[in-house]
Amino acid sequence: MNSHTERAHAKLSASGSHRWLACPGSVIVEEGIPYTTSEFAEYGTAGHELAELCLSLGQPASKYTGTTFNQSKNYPEGFVADNEMCDAVQTYIDYCNDLPGDDLFIEQRVDFSPWVADGFGTADYIKIGKNNSGIPNSTYHIHCVDLKMGKGVKVYAERNSQGMLYALGVLNDLGMAYEFTENDRVTVSIVQPRLDHIDEWTTTVGELWDWAYQVVKPMAEKCIEGTPEFNPGEKQCKFCKAQSTCKALAKHSLNVVVGDFDDIPDKLDTRDVHLLNNEELGRLLEHVNTIVNWAKSLEATALSKLELGEKVPGYKMVKGRAGNRKWKSPEEVEQFMHDQEIECPEMYQPVKLLTPPNMVKLFKTNSINVDDLENLWIQPEGKPTIAIESDKREEIVPADTSGFDEIN
Repeated sequence: MNSHTERAHAKLSASGSHRWLACPGSVIVEEGIPYTTSEFAEYGTAGHELAELCLSLGQPASKYTGTTFNQSKNYPEGFVADNEMCDAVQTYIDYCNDLPGDDLFIEQRVDFSPWVADGFGTADYIKIGKNNSGIPNSTYHIHCVDLKMGKGVKVYAERNSQGMLYALGVLNDLGMAYEFTENDRVTVSIVQPRLDHIDEWTTTVGELWDWAYQVVKPMAEKCIEGTPEFNPGEKQCKFCKAQSTCKALAKHSLNVVVGDFDDIPDKLDTRDVHLLNNEELGRLLEHVNTIVNWAKSLEATALSKLELGEKVPGYKMVKGRAGNRKWKSPEEVEQFMHDQEIECPEMYQPVKLLTPPNMVKLFKTNSINVDDLENLWIQPEGKPTIAIESDKREEIVPADTSGFDEIN
């Protein structure tokens, strides 16, 4: 099944706004670099096609189990809607259908060009209804829902620039029909079913307009007309096509490592001078992911040039570490053992029970209730890890052990 909606991309797209709003210079350095896709992105497009079809026809996702979606140039075989895809899309469908409001728009192209030159995008789902909050001079509540099929990184709704730009497009396209006021409500929602993640953030039309004129419009003008302005950072650089060859990012990454230690005193009198203190650790940790992502991208770009026959001074392409050994045919191995009259029960692994996720999938495939199954597994808590202070996860506070300092 081919795409129901052609998703064109603007030069300053909503999906890439987290990048160009933070680093206007990225628009210039990305020019001429060909667009590349991935299996994950194409799978996401397939999920969007299924969702659009189901919402448009009022059908459950399970009706299309086994149907092929997104037969694209890069993936001509497309993606078959299996139970995992259908379950994920159904979560999104149920969320959309449960939202209040009578006017809905599915895969709606929106125009936010009053603030971003030639700016447009395709909003997954928009629903507009009456605002029943009792707020004076507030008539409508706009819901902008974005489906994310990925299961790598959680996406949050708060001040999500993609959702906010789609909302601006709604205000621009439908403002005459609805006569929105600055007190009307706007909710941006992220539905990421494969991570069991749904996030909402509500603002006002007035706050959106302020953001549009004070932040979006000036930054968009810098991207198109102004002198290149670079601002390297983890979020804006991670998916930038010019990441590996951007001089601003290279300089930033190298300066971070050495820049904090220019003021080391000449006399190294104590052990502490040789060690990073907590303040220095904090400054460096802020940039770890940026540096790691840049380094990986740099290496990948060099390898791609070597694969094309280009020379990278000081480096060459070699075979990597061989993969794990595996049998060509287990049946042939068994026959060989039989012919050699080798009897060794240890060569067979005992039959293993399916893992909980695969068992749940098996139960659902056979329409078996999984509620009682949940009591039969344990899920270890995640190991402590470090995160920035603005991370939404709850902080772990270590137990106070100061009272034991004086115990002999």
